[in-house]
Amino acid sequence: MLKAIDNDVSIAVEKCLVFLYNLASTYYTDDKWKCLNAELLHEQTKNADNTYIYTKIIEVLKAGTSTGAFIEVDDSYQAGVHSKRFRLTDTYLKAGLVEYIIKDTGIIRTRNKLYYQQLHQAMINPICSNLIAMYPKIDLPTSSELLAIGKKLAKAGRTTKKGKILTMRNKHKNDYWIDVENRSFIEDNIKLFEFLTGRGFMIPSAGDTSSGGRVVDSFTLMPSWIREEITIDGKKLVECDYKALHPNIAVKMYEGNTSYLTHESVAESLGIDIKEVKKLHLSFFNMKWNQMRNSPLFDYYSKNESDMLDRIYHDKKEHGHKITSQKMFSVEVAVMSDVITYLNAKGVHVLYVYDALMCEEKDRELVAETMNCIILEHGVKTRVKVNNSDLVESRHIILGL
Repeated sequence: MLKAIDNDVSIAVEKCLVFLYNLASTYYTDDKWKCLNAELLHEQTKNADNTYIYTKIIEVLKAGTSTGAFIEVDDSYQAGVHSKRFRLTDTYLKAGLVEYIIKDTGIIRTRNKLYYQQLHQAMINPICSNLIAMYPKIDLPTSSELLAIGKKLAKAGRTTKKGKILTMRNKHKNDYWIDVENRSFIEDNIKLFEFLTGRGFMIPSAGDTSSGGRVVDSFTLMPSWIREEITIDGKKLVECDYKALHPNIAVKMYEGNTSYLTHESVAESLGIDIKEVKKLHLSFFNMKWNQMRNSPLFDYYSKNESDMLDRIYHDKKEHGHKITSQKMFSVEVAVMSDVITYLNAKGVHVLYVYDALMCEEKDRELVAETMNCIILEHGVKTRVKVNNSDLVESRHIILGL
């Protein structure tokens, strides 16, 4: 089967490894599935005569060896919306990652071309180009420093935004914990950090329609507790984050009545913990309708925003359940693009983490004020919190947009 990829078996193997490298980051993430764009796969693996090879590579990897298949394929996809999804099989995930240096000059030449193509695409995207300007200023912690910090956080009972408990693995395997799915392991987090930064930072890239064009880079993929340790000139960055951004975007998109909705107000209305509300809001609008009905949040929205829920129901019914989050991500990206464009014009660069920005302390007020003003220009009524406290009402600034 390898000769269907290339007559030189060693080159065929290396092309298979190039394909598999696209899935390497999933070794460290909870979601093992990853969308891979067909055109990118073709560019990575094509022959000199532009022959499509990647489909043959997929067949080889699905067939695998006597040990089993290398990959699984989810063939469901929507043209122009999202690509096919792939994942490494459990057999090869358990085997771990080993570094391999590509030897074939043709593959190396192709990868160099792709590198500059990706860099060009990044430079014409406002969020990506801002990140590239920000990277030279950043100082990273060492792995040993992170291990010491991680031990303290685990001892203190720190949890992730998804409610997972930070835990020291201490060389134990997953079956040591009966609730392993509710844990995020310090050592694994540090390995992900090393993977994302060990050979320099990723070129930031914008996603497809399914993600609303959200940008992914080394820092969006990094565990938040590690991201908190980034410094510029020895000083940690400050995070500026919108209060309940996606619920407020949903109110705008589906013509709800609530202004400045907060996790606190929902928690108080439902009589449940605010941490639980925040966790539930991470997935509520992306759920299938029946799943939404089973969520504790449904009672709040059916009581306070019944017409909005009805519009969401019909949108999901007509366009599929993921349409809501796709639309929300698009609004989020449009807002952040405008904010970053304005800040860059003022000589300020920031780290981007989807619906939040990280900046130097000296720039905090300008960043938060800009975010507060631009979100209103998009018709979304919410405000920025800085270090978990509300920013004082924005002063009047001329955005010139």
